[in-house]
Amino acid sequence: MSLNQPVLPYAGTSGWSGSETSRERAREQDSSGTTLNRQKIVLELLDGCGATGMTWKELSEATGWHHGSASGVLSVLHKMDLIERLLTKRNKCAIYVSPHYVYMRLTAKRVSKKCKHCGHHL
Repeated sequence: MSLNQPVLPYAGTSGWSGSETSRERAREQDSSGTTLNRQKIVLELLDGCGATGMTWKELSEATGWHHGSASGVLSVLHKMDLIERLLTKRNKCAIYVSPHYVYMRLTAKRVSKKCKHCGHHL
C-alpha cells in the first residue's frame, strides 16, 4: 500500500501529547512531509516482514526513531485500519502486521473515544 497524503486522524494532525511544544512538533512534521515519510516507511517495513511483523522496539531499532515516534506512527496507522495489532506479544511488546498477514490470528479492537487534548472523537 502506498500513501499520497499523511494519515492525520487527530483533528487534522498525527497527534500530540498535550503540550504546546508537542503540538507544534506534530504540525511541523505533518506539514513538512516527515509524517507521511514515516508512515510510508512503516507500511513498507511491515509488508516486508510478512507474518512476523514488528514491535515498536524493532521498528525503533530498524529506523533509529525514539519510542514516541515509533509507537506514534504505529498507533495512527492501526487506528486508521492500515495495519493490525496482534493480541500476541513478542518480548512483552505488541506485534503489528500488514492486514494481509493476520492469518486468522486474534487482533486488537479499535476503541472510539474522545481525545482529552482536542476533543476530537477518536
